[in-house]
Amino acid sequence: MSVPSPVNESLLSQRLAALGAARSWAPNVLPELEHFIRTADDYDLLRVNPIQYGGAVRMSEADAIELFVHAAKVGLFDMDWLLICAYCPQVAGSFRELDQVHPRFQCAFCNAINDVALDDYIQVAFTVSSGVRDIIFRHPERLSVEDFYLRYNFSKGFIAPHGMTHQQLVAALSRGFADIEAHEHRSFDFEVTAGRFEVLDLSHKLLLVFFADGEPAEPQETLVQLESGRFLLPDRPTAPKDMVLGDGRFSFRQTADLRPGKHTIRIENRTDDRGRFWFVQYPPGFAPHLVEYEPFLSGKRLLLTPSFRELYKAQLVDEGESIKVSDMTFLFTDLKQSTPLYESVGDVNAYFLVRQHFEILNRIIRERSGSIIKTIGDAVMAGFERPQDAVCAAIEMIEELSRFNQTASRPLGLKVGCPQGAGDCGESQRPDRLFRAGREYRRTRARSRQRQRSLHQRNGDGGAGRR
Repeated sequence: MSVPSPVNESLLSQRLAALGAARSWAPNVLPELEHFIRTADDYDLLRVNPIQYGGAVRMSEADAIELFVHAAKVGLFDMDWLLICAYCPQVAGSFRELDQVHPRFQCAFCNAINDVALDDYIQVAFTVSSGVRDIIFRHPERLSVEDFYLRYNFSKGFIAPHGMTHQQLVAALSRGFADIEAHEHRSFDFEVTAGRFEVLDLSHKLLLVFFADGEPAEPQETLVQLESGRFLLPDRPTAPKDMVLGDGRFSFRQTADLRPGKHTIRIENRTDDRGRFWFVQYPPGFAPHLVEYEPFLSGKRLLLTPSFRELYKAQLVDEGESIKVSDMTFLFTDLKQSTPLYESVGDVNAYFLVRQHFEILNRIIRERSGSIIKTIGDAVMAGFERPQDAVCAAIEMIEELSRFNQTASRPLGLKVGCPQGAGDCGESQRPDRLFRAGREYRRTRARSRQRQRSLHQRNGDGGAGRR
């Protein structure tokens, strides 16, 4: 473990005080966070996963998320929206604001074409503010080339395939790292086997893919010139290539063919900047699959967090974007016979009863990690990350309202529905009214209401104003 970078004492004290004033916390919460900021390794303070932090200090996931959302608001941490490639652990983009997140992108590391959703490969993490503690990962040019790739460019918490550790995976694929300074020439000797051999320079976002096939050849040599932000191969033809590999689509920008065997790659850096190289060998038939991660704070879960919706109302989805939510559970409630309620007990008493019912529903939704998306009249629309939370909330609402009715001046009836499916964050939607139910569900709900109105009319009650 490296020596922790220094802390700005006055700024840390000031912002911890602001965090303490933001809301009430359990007695140990702020001292533990202060200890973490002061003593943790620089890497541990880069892109902190609040769920993992909560597990380490025995906080609930919801409380840990609330802590870091408030800590970011007072300036202790920076909140980053991370675009993660679905086929490798590359952090393809890191953004401070929601309107900068664009879910359709090409990964610079593996050239995969991505179209990610808020609940899969859009993660939210927190890095200690540079004013509070200036960690080395704020200065990637000062990192070793290995740390530049494996710690700075790769996301945390990815699960290596086939039960391997991260170290075993890197050892199996890596053929070496190298920094090549401005105007420096270097040569590298490899035993290239059948499959894909790749030359990466992520400092310039470059990938060169060699497809090795056929019988082993006599020793070969390839000159690679780094010039004007691109690779030039004067002695070997290159071309782009689109392929489907495993679960994904890949659009390799620069490829070449060669035979397996001994191979010397000479690299000439003709630029005024350092090149940061990684040489990788993939075996024959290597098929990329969707990367799995340990539990993390997804974009969807953050947007369902009440404190985020309250504190970051100014954050918008870009006007030209619509970010998908692949799996969302909605909860809809509606009071039965609300119009006769107002007629029978009067507007003031009815309003008081409806407000009490809202308080019950709001408490249960929060306790079950949901978030109210909107209210219309006496109806509520809420969103939940997990369907079991929505179902439990619905059951508890009915049970709690039944207990409420035992002492209420007029019993209330509640209709509850919990549809599950896709949704989206629509154009220019604010976090406090962000999610829209799937289009098909909205059509189904509209048809159901039309059938109810028709039934009321056939029964002669008109249905006007009835709910």
